[in-house]
Amino acid sequence: MCDAKLESLSKDSDKFRCPICLEKVRNPKYLPCYHTFCKSCIQTYILSTAACSGDISPKTIQCPVCRKSIQAPSDDASSEEWACSLPEDKLILSMSVDSDRSENKYCMFCKRNDKTVLAKHWCKTCTETICDDCKSFHSHVPLLQCHKIVRLSDVENLRKETEIDEPCVIHKGKYVEVFCQDHDQLCCSTCFFTKHRFCKKVESIEDVTMELEESYGQITPTCFEDVLKNLDHERKMYRETVAHLNAKKQEICKNTETKIEEIKSLLDKAQNQWMKQFEQKHSDAVRNIEIAFDEVKQFATAVQEAKTMLQRVLENGSKKQIFVSRYKVRHQILDHVDRLRGLNIWGVVYDYNQPDMDFLRQVFENRNFQDVCVLEMPTETLDTVSTLAVQLESTTMLYRRKIMSQKDWMKIGFEKLAESELNSDVNYGLFVDDTNVLLSVKNPPSLQIYDITDTKARCVLAYPCSTTPYGLCQSGKSMDKVYVSFETHVDYYKVEISHSVSLKKIKTIELKGCMKALSCGPEMFFTRNDKMRMICTPDFSVKYSSPGSSGGNPPFISASFHSDKHAVIVGNDLLVVDKNNEELFKKNLQDCSPRGLAFDLQENIFVCLKSNKLIHIKYGGGESRYIELPDIKESYNVVFHPTGEKMLVLDFRKRFSVYRVLDKHKD
Repeated sequence: MCDAKLESLSKDSDKFRCPICLEKVRNPKYLPCYHTFCKSCIQTYILSTAACSGDISPKTIQCPVCRKSIQAPSDDASSEEWACSLPEDKLILSMSVDSDRSENKYCMFCKRNDKTVLAKHWCKTCTETICDDCKSFHSHVPLLQCHKIVRLSDVENLRKETEIDEPCVIHKGKYVEVFCQDHDQLCCSTCFFTKHRFCKKVESIEDVTMELEESYGQITPTCFEDVLKNLDHERKMYRETVAHLNAKKQEICKNTETKIEEIKSLLDKAQNQWMKQFEQKHSDAVRNIEIAFDEVKQFATAVQEAKTMLQRVLENGSKKQIFVSRYKVRHQILDHVDRLRGLNIWGVVYDYNQPDMDFLRQVFENRNFQDVCVLEMPTETLDTVSTLAVQLESTTMLYRRKIMSQKDWMKIGFEKLAESELNSDVNYGLFVDDTNVLLSVKNPPSLQIYDITDTKARCVLAYPCSTTPYGLCQSGKSMDKVYVSFETHVDYYKVEISHSVSLKKIKTIELKGCMKALSCGPEMFFTRNDKMRMICTPDFSVKYSSPGSSGGNPPFISASFHSDKHAVIVGNDLLVVDKNNEELFKKNLQDCSPRGLAFDLQENIFVCLKSNKLIHIKYGGGESRYIELPDIKESYNVVFHPTGEKMLVLDFRKRFSVYRVLDKHKD
């Protein structure tokens, strides 16, 4: 029956439903993870958790949707007190108001004074029905004069321009007012004062929502539709697989029992032992599939809830509310995906096999039956949810890049965030997320990941390689998928960073020629060795090649953030070339010692000079400037974070530094 209710959600998806009872939510209360439930449902859930644990007053519960651990408001709080302490979801309440419902017939202000007066208006700020007298009272009290009041009969305006003060999930009685971009966090005034007052990028939510166009790089309900279809398919596959396994089990058991009857007097003991082992395997297989099925169902519920919320807010909410709702939806889904990735349940049994049925011989030789072969395969569930996660993360990446691209890059400055000494020469590196960089190390040959959260960066992974790694580049918009050149071949890796850090090789691409430096544009790869520079198709087939000696230095190449053009140093000349190998720009750097280089977000070019300086050249020529980095002795290569918010500089003296990009140059 529960599954049938879940299937019906898509037919009535514009209503806010409680994920527990699957009915229209009543008296909505939400947990710190932003999932909303009926007050009675969450109170019953807390009470059932207490019954299961044997504790009258449970200290924690798990969210029924995302399984996130939720702390009780106090150690001795009852289930009723806990449910009452949860914040009321006034947004859902305001957008779901129905003048025909019995509880909306009477003025709630008068009802609390033991009066029964018919309600004629709805106060969007109080989220309550009021009568004519209470409406007049609003107009005479300064604190209430700014409240938005509409007539209950005015259905069209009843749900328009919905905007409520979003309560802070940490500090009771406080409301979110600012957004910290450094920590991607909604903050109340107390949060700001206690944790974020020293952050560089803290703005009011109103200012943030006005900086960009509403539709640029933002989450929309349509991005959930394909995922919901795939999740429905996954649930169907799980049900069919269980049915198939049950049928196959019965078939094998029947064949086995037929043989056993012929020699039952000799095989009774072996049969009982075999059945016990097989039943355990089958039980484990089905239980694992049922767990996976339940996880997919809960994630589908979360996605459906997110889609409904976002769709309604986009239709009726203010710009501020749309921004807050997108933030909440993105973090709900990404946190849920992270938890799903950590579960070891996605390799499911899809079939059984029993190749040897000569039980008499088996009993004589081994005193038991040969075990049934269990055939496993990975499901597509993780690929489905990961696709959605990448889509959500890419919207955030585009948003942050858009903000940075609006700055005057010829005037930006830098502030050092982290540094580290190295034990070997390192010429290539890149960012794999906001707090980790990947370096290709010569001796011993390895790929190393450094955590740059603190001022002293620390190595969190040293991945050994059979040969020396060279150039690194990312795959499109995904920061966690990286190409690494080994001269004769390119390996494609997935970087996994959660509770631990790991590298997983996905595939190897054999090359027809030597390639060291790599850089990826929207459509093409740009590569280089000691003598040539090349423009390649996505499978690394060479489309164009041109002479370009690196002069005995490691070869470097850099692709633009926005187009398929790339920059190289040939001799002492800086060249910018398009994807058709046409030269667009050339500048002589004869008085310098140019090494590694990188485009900024406005296609200006940074060039390392093997000194404590970089030269910053405006694209097209003309304006240029020198940037001094006191903590760098001999700058050798430079790489920008895909958002343009950070810069990695590799030093020839076996060290690196990471800098934050600032609005104004600091003298």
